[in-house]
Amino acid sequence: MSIDLGGAMPHPHIMKRRWPVLVAAGATLAGAVACSSGAASGGRSGGSGSLACRDGRILVGIAKADSGFASFFDVAGKRGLEVAVQEINARGGVKGCKIQTIAGDTKSDPAIAAQVARSLITKGAQILVVADDFDTGVAAARIGQREGLLTLSLAASSTVFGKAVGDRFFSGGITTTELGLGQARYALDRKWTSTFQVLDPGLAYFTEQDAAYRRLYEGGGGKVGGVDRVDSLGGQSDFSSTISKIKAARPDVVQALAVFPAVGTFVKQLRAAGVDTPVLGNITLQTRELPKLVGAGRADDIYYAAQVYFDGAGTDPKTDPAIATFAKTYEKMFGHFPEQANAPGAYQTFLAIDTALQRKDVTDAASAAKAIREQRGLKVPGGTLDQWKDGYAVWSPTIVGLEGGRFTSVTAYNATSLRSGAA
Repeated sequence: MSIDLGGAMPHPHIMKRRWPVLVAAGATLAGAVACSSGAASGGRSGGSGSLACRDGRILVGIAKADSGFASFFDVAGKRGLEVAVQEINARGGVKGCKIQTIAGDTKSDPAIAAQVARSLITKGAQILVVADDFDTGVAAARIGQREGLLTLSLAASSTVFGKAVGDRFFSGGITTTELGLGQARYALDRKWTSTFQVLDPGLAYFTEQDAAYRRLYEGGGGKVGGVDRVDSLGGQSDFSSTISKIKAARPDVVQALAVFPAVGTFVKQLRAAGVDTPVLGNITLQTRELPKLVGAGRADDIYYAAQVYFDGAGTDPKTDPAIATFAKTYEKMFGHFPEQANAPGAYQTFLAIDTALQRKDVTDAASAAKAIREQRGLKVPGGTLDQWKDGYAVWSPTIVGLEGGRFTSVTAYNATSLRSGAA
């Protein structure tokens, strides 16, 4: 059940500014705790941070963008959350109490996000969900923390978000550390010992992956032999100069760290130039639009690290059946296949948080936060939540491949092992 406080529908677009921390893939919130029949309908029953059932519901406030540059990511995450809410409610809710959501459009503006957060809390929100990005979500998250609410970012990848907010905040997207280490481990496993890097330095999302990649890759004997900086956020569409450098360098693998659709345009031009070197990247390549852009006949030897493999749902039997079901439900609810990785990522993390909130000892934000921090090696549809650290989720990454124009699940890595190997 959802109440919408307003906002326009989003459309795909290139982000119009440089985010210090880009959103990655996915996270979630959850509803919470024991139903109590005598709760009042207005205000927070049971005191600040209470997760008591009120009028048969637990109210989750969603302060995310339905409009503006962040909406493509935020809406996908919100929809993934809604699928999870429906699933949890269908099996009885949280300890018999149904989850209800109430939403407000932050318009991709941090100042407006703070106002929306206050409004949602005034309307009785017991859990607050904020934008899938540090910059656009931190102001709203601090409101939730200050008011004592369990506060969540569905898919932010930042490792500093939690430290900047407080002990009742959690961000659930796979981090740049796991994405970078996963790429490095896969490159070493394939014996790709020389890398040419195509890097947009305007996003910490990419520069942080670069640092993690080099730490494990060069420590394992690999060498980043060339780097060409591009401006994917600025809409760069001609990569001929970069491709000429790649031809001259003749690397074992090309690492593409740029946003879509520019990164897809780069791969298209690379293949059109006759360069069949494997391409390695991250979630910015994780869209069904990629093979359409590159061309099915040329969408080959493309690999990327991700939180969850959902790309092959309905076409690849390797897809986790629960994720395939998620994709079908998503399409039924919203009219199309999940457009972006925040959707299944939000769904995954929602179920992880829900596992903690189902505990009998969880009655408020503080006890919920304690239960969340205690999670280790938690299996959820399509992946494993290794642990929580400093308020962010550590996911074991999966490697997805495009081979012969078709998506496939290639392998998965344990996050703890990756981090220890890169130490």
